[in-house]
Amino acid sequence: MAVRETRVNAGDTERTPARVAIGFLLRHPRSVGSLAAVGITGCYIGFHTMLIGVGVAVVAGASWAVLDRPTFDRFAGRLLRAWWRRWAVYRRKWADVAFRCGLASSNRHGQSLVPTLLAVRSTWCWDSVRVRILDGQAAEDFEQVLDRLANAYNARRATLRTLKPNMISLDFQRREPFDTLMVPLPEMPREESAVNLERLPLGRDEYGRDFALDLVGGIHYLIAGATGAGKGSWMWGLLRALAPWIRSGLVRLWVIDPKGGMEFGQGAELFHRFATDDQSGLDVTREYVDALDERKEAMGRAGLRNWTPSAEHPLDLLLVDELAAMTEYTDRDISREFVKLLSKALTQFRAVGGRVVGATQEPTKEVIPMRGLFPTTVALRLEEASYVDMALGEGVRDRGAFADQIPEYMPGVAYLKQDGKREPLRVRAAYTADDDITELVRFATSEDATVLDFPTDTGSGTDSADAADTEQTETGSLDVEYIEDDGDDDEDFDVA
Repeated sequence: MAVRETRVNAGDTERTPARVAIGFLLRHPRSVGSLAAVGITGCYIGFHTMLIGVGVAVVAGASWAVLDRPTFDRFAGRLLRAWWRRWAVYRRKWADVAFRCGLASSNRHGQSLVPTLLAVRSTWCWDSVRVRILDGQAAEDFEQVLDRLANAYNARRATLRTLKPNMISLDFQRREPFDTLMVPLPEMPREESAVNLERLPLGRDEYGRDFALDLVGGIHYLIAGATGAGKGSWMWGLLRALAPWIRSGLVRLWVIDPKGGMEFGQGAELFHRFATDDQSGLDVTREYVDALDERKEAMGRAGLRNWTPSAEHPLDLLLVDELAAMTEYTDRDISREFVKLLSKALTQFRAVGGRVVGATQEPTKEVIPMRGLFPTTVALRLEEASYVDMALGEGVRDRGAFADQIPEYMPGVAYLKQDGKREPLRVRAAYTADDDITELVRFATSEDATVLDFPTDTGSGTDSADAADTEQTETGSLDVEYIEDDGDDDEDFDVA
């Protein structure tokens, strides 16, 4: 007696050859189209002629790659590399890797299901694999096995980005970009019109793109890092980007350096107020808050809701080199009042042109009680793994922000986390030397319209600082493979 099929809609779940073929055509239009084009071309003009044309194209492409690697990679290399790595690396072992990492599942019919690998994007140091996750899965399931995924694909590390509901990007780092990527110091602007508060250039990110601070959307910054991690380059780099506005009075600098002025003493001429100990630091903070309170009341009486930088109402930037010296390692009365004043500055002065940049070595809640009021946080090299989440937010280290693993020979490298963005960005601020600070002070305090850099060597028309910059730039141009990003993520993914 034959047994009847009792499954509901059994025919809909069968993987018939027709369905498999149609599904393959829909998922891989470029690969199928390329194979079809090769076949049709061979039939029309002959395979010998077609092979000669392919040979010429390969030689031309190889010559292009040797003579001008950056442009080749931008227009052709990244697409070819993404196509190859999709099929030869990721697609080939994706099902096995997903199963071994516990990312596979099964449906009620007993069929094995794995997340769908949709596309691959490849740069000179990163591969981004777009994945559609299964129903019932969450991004956190992948975050827990990032280390195992990185090991499976022989990557240095892996991070995760959420693109949209049920779709994530697994980013695999094939090589360390900052081992070879030169980060030149951005040229200091000379005209007021060259300053854009939304893009104050500071260095580059790990994808080779220019990186800039944003004092409009980012507002306030908390910079956490161990001794020698490069906090000074971040703050001096910001001041260099604001140089023309400092000179013209569109920016007023309120600086607290509790270490006796060791970090900022060289630029004392630039500052509107400068404090070198905890008591004078409290006085500067009190005066800063009073000044912006007056502006807030004046703008309120005038019915103004939006602040525009001007000589009357400049950007007031408060820099605190070591917050712990003002919040923890000082008298209780000073600490209590400073925390209260700084918290007010962080919550009430955005619309009137008040900005705060603070640095600390210990980003704990006990040392920095107002750390949650900083919309943008930066984690340079930190001594403890627990400090990463303290600086950037809970769970950020699990998403790839390994600030405790940044080596000592990479000062300035940091992870940046902004409110509203789930994933951190790894960046590196360019090193700011004493000569660069001297250039800033000389320019911002000069009364002339043009500042001339007089040479120290009478036999050369270029001073030592410019010569060093030129040498650095030339060296970088020889050793660095710099790939620009066109900003369109979808076009960079190989959808085969």
